[in-house]
Amino acid sequence: MGPRQRRRKLAEAAQSAGLGALVRIHRGHRAGIVVSVLVFLVVVGSVPAGIVTTILRYEDSTTWPWPLLLWSALAGITFLVVHVGPVFDGRHWIGVAHGGLVRWQRGAVRTATWAEAGNLRTDSVCCAGDLRTSIRRGAPVGAWTGRRIAGLTVTVLATAVATWFAAVPIGAHILLGERPRTVEQLARMCQGGHSFGRTAAYEGPAPHPAVVFTTNGFDSYRPVPDTDAATVQLVGCAVLIGQGKAIDSCDYEGGYHRETYQGRYLVEVYEAQTARHVGSFRLDGKGPEQASAACSPSILVPESGSIQSDRSYTEPDDDSYRAHLAPFVAGPPR
Repeated sequence: MGPRQRRRKLAEAAQSAGLGALVRIHRGHRAGIVVSVLVFLVVVGSVPAGIVTTILRYEDSTTWPWPLLLWSALAGITFLVVHVGPVFDGRHWIGVAHGGLVRWQRGAVRTATWAEAGNLRTDSVCCAGDLRTSIRRGAPVGAWTGRRIAGLTVTVLATAVATWFAAVPIGAHILLGERPRTVEQLARMCQGGHSFGRTAAYEGPAPHPAVVFTTNGFDSYRPVPDTDAATVQLVGCAVLIGQGKAIDSCDYEGGYHRETYQGRYLVEVYEAQTARHVGSFRLDGKGPEQASAACSPSILVPESGSIQSDRSYTEPDDDSYRAHLAPFVAGPPR
């Protein structure tokens, strides 16, 4: 039976019972252990979801909307189960008339004056608070009470917020690719990670901004400290492939020894948007004439103390990176 037919039946029953005109209808919803568990999970789950989302956002993780989306999905499922899902004993409706109530369920109609209304169950209908107010007053409350307007407003705002802050970013992530929040996130391309589909494309006139990272994720080169991650078109991955001249040899308390050599590197250059390989070049780290030969006053050693000596390698300076990247940055796309 459609909503209009049901409303007509309730109105006719109210008139027949001498209860007067129908003012409002409360729709029955599902109750029980399943609903209680879902509501409990939504309420309790909001705390860890908020904490994890805040932490991921603070750490500039591209996955920060996922906890919020999962919690929103659970809240949405709970809402649908309660208000739309099947009711085991059949859904019911309670019509509020001027002189009492009319309950409709599976075609059966039961009427009650305000004096008899206390026997009707009121905890499993929408806006149950308004229905209880009507019974307490012995008169119907309006269809659009402050309580109902507030409830609908909160529902609409919560849905809009969840959509804007969770569903939209994740939808764009899935359909268009990720947008890096910081330059440091681009380092994952040098650690076997995916590209970022919403960075600037490697096309058009120069310049084509580039950054370089080592395979352990450290920032090796960027043109300016405040480079906007979304404008980076090229990512270089620097790999140590050999050593050059000795720079210094240092001894430390406890028998620890460190030797420093000029590092030699291979840099593979990729398009940030697609991870397409666009070229490579080799360059050396700072040599003896550039690197300081003074020993560091202290070094980090393992707690076990098992390593008594190690080697370190100088890295290229910004001028060297800039010179080798010039064909990629200032030239036409490859």
